[in-house]
Amino acid sequence: MKNKKNQRISIWYKLKAVVFKALLKKKHNTERLILKHNTIYILPSKMGAGFLLVTLLNFVLGINYQNNLILAMAYLMLVVMVLSLLMAYSNAKGLTVEYIKNISSYAPSSALLLLQIHTEKNCQALQIFYEGKLLSTIDEVTSEKCITHLDLGLNTRGEYSLNRLKFLSRYPFGLVSVWSYMQVSLNVFVYPKQQKPQQDVVVTNNQTPNDGNNKHLNGADEFDSLITHQVGMGMQRISWKHYAKTQQLMMKEFVSFSSDSQIFDFNQLKGSTEFRLQQLSFLISNAHDSGVPFGLQLASTHYSISQGKEHMQNCLQALSRFSNLTKAENEHNS
Repeated sequence: MKNKKNQRISIWYKLKAVVFKALLKKKHNTERLILKHNTIYILPSKMGAGFLLVTLLNFVLGINYQNNLILAMAYLMLVVMVLSLLMAYSNAKGLTVEYIKNISSYAPSSALLLLQIHTEKNCQALQIFYEGKLLSTIDEVTSEKCITHLDLGLNTRGEYSLNRLKFLSRYPFGLVSVWSYMQVSLNVFVYPKQQKPQQDVVVTNNQTPNDGNNKHLNGADEFDSLITHQVGMGMQRISWKHYAKTQQLMMKEFVSFSSDSQIFDFNQLKGSTEFRLQQLSFLISNAHDSGVPFGLQLASTHYSISQGKEHMQNCLQALSRFSNLTKAENEHNS
């Protein structure tokens, strides 16, 4: 029963996506959205629809029984609805939403989306939705730029296309819904969970030209220098002797000297496909943290030996989309 319900919800959101794509213009396909007359949508909410129904019934009763008090109440309720429409539009107008970046994660942690939100005048009771799920509620948006971290709920390994974000407010009385959309064209990644390899794992070593002379930062073999302590750094490597003399926090920097770069081969690991990917995720992240050059052999895809954050991200992204690659290869072979 639960699976059937989830399937119906999935079909409903897919149908809505098709309709929205056909009706909404490309003005919502942006990394910087400003809510104004051509990007704001406003309609009575469910409570507002009920409020209008009661207003209509009061009007009919007032006409039928020629009761001026009931008619006055109906007119007053209509004025409240019109006032709600004007206040709701004024509340949302001018709100600016900017995409900052997305943060990939290791399963089962979820990928994050960073948005910067501000407005020239205050905006009350702003809600942010993604695929029908409420991600965040901001009581008041002011002229000060605030960074909002959105948990997208994507905690399974893979590559995901970011869907449309919805910004909604039912201020002031809950009778009116004011909303807009933002579509950022990008993919977010959830890397495989890190799993320490078994002891019998085989890693291919590739000798570098300068045997024994490759210096890798963030190692643990030999003291190299002192660096200034920055906010967010741990306290484990602080030089307390230096602090006692100068009253300045300094961090000890260690290095490792290695003659080997490493190639991590999917076929040389043991276990299921997912378990192998988890081991590769650990090996790649650990090699990057240790400053060791590494390469990756993943099915028919080869990443040459290199270093740096970009190289690590490219390899981890390849692990994230691995099932998609193998599926495409199987379809091509058939």
